[in-house]
Amino acid sequence: MEKTPQEQIEELMQSLVGQGKYETAYLLSDEGLPLAYINEQQSMAEDRIIEMSLLFQETRKMADVMGNISEIKELIVEGNSRRKIIFRFFDVYDQAYVLALVIPPKTSYRGLTNKLVRLIMRNLK
Repeated sequence: MEKTPQEQIEELMQSLVGQGKYETAYLLSDEGLPLAYINEQQSMAEDRIIEMSLLFQETRKMADVMGNISEIKELIVEGNSRRKIIFRFFDVYDQAYVLALVIPPKTSYRGLTNKLVRLIMRNLK
């Protein structure tokens, strides 16, 4: 039986979390609805990820209006501990999505995140 797009996305998320590359991975709609997620380590509460996602979407709008910085693709929050929370923004057929990731210290994430975004985009078409 063929896997659903959500199952395929969560399978790759599970693989990346399992490899220790990510602590948490969420795919959210632009309204903050979780579409797929892996949060086994409970490193961040779901409601906090959703709140930050919505806040950063507003930040993107304000950056466009106030600073003429349009179509921000990614926002990163990094603390002194070098742990990061990444918010990657992308559209598929005029629908906006947010990929929210919690990344452990000293871990590269861009290549894997790009791969995950491409997979998500393929499965949402």
